[in-house]
Amino acid sequence: MPLRITFIAFALVIAHCLAPSFSLAQGLHAAYMELPAEYRAWFKNPDGSCVQCSNGMVGMHINRPEWTFLLWDTDEYGKAIRGGSWPGRVADYARARGMKIFNITGDSYEETRAWMLWAAQTNRFCAIGAGRSHFQTLYGYVPGDPKPWKVCNNNSTSTVDEYTEEDFRRLHMASGPWVVVPDEPAPAPPPRLTLWWQ
Repeated sequence: MPLRITFIAFALVIAHCLAPSFSLAQGLHAAYMELPAEYRAWFKNPDGSCVQCSNGMVGMHINRPEWTFLLWDTDEYGKAIRGGSWPGRVADYARARGMKIFNITGDSYEETRAWMLWAAQTNRFCAIGAGRSHFQTLYGYVPGDPKPWKVCNNNSTSTVDEYTEEDFRRLHMASGPWVVVPDEPAPAPPPRLTLWWQ
């Protein structure tokens, strides 16, 4: 009998601890990468490889080396992928390297915005068209913030830029509605202190 009571008490404690996370899943919540600046610097754009730089940063966040090492020659994944890219080229090298992607070329901001929100809310993040003929990394989304969209530009990886909804829409549409989202498991979220006893 005492073992059963202990199990029930343990189950109630676990249920209480998990309740806040279940409620977060129902609505939008703050989400952002936590890559140190010195790691982001590995993905600084050396030669017009902005799509690969952006995808590489996403790869580091989701812990997928086939994404992370796009810019470098490796025995396991092949030659470095350098230079400008387009949806067909990304699909080809993703297939060759075993990268699972959603390669979305939308017809409107609303279409790709939904994918970007999904990528942020599921802790995957994504590489996005951002600026004229340029790709950057969607680094965070914080609803309720006056500048909810957080973007890391691979031309200046030491900072994370913040955008209002309208400024972000203009930035994204300047390149055209194209995003590359991992069709891979999301990483575990960073640990957070939970006062489970309260």
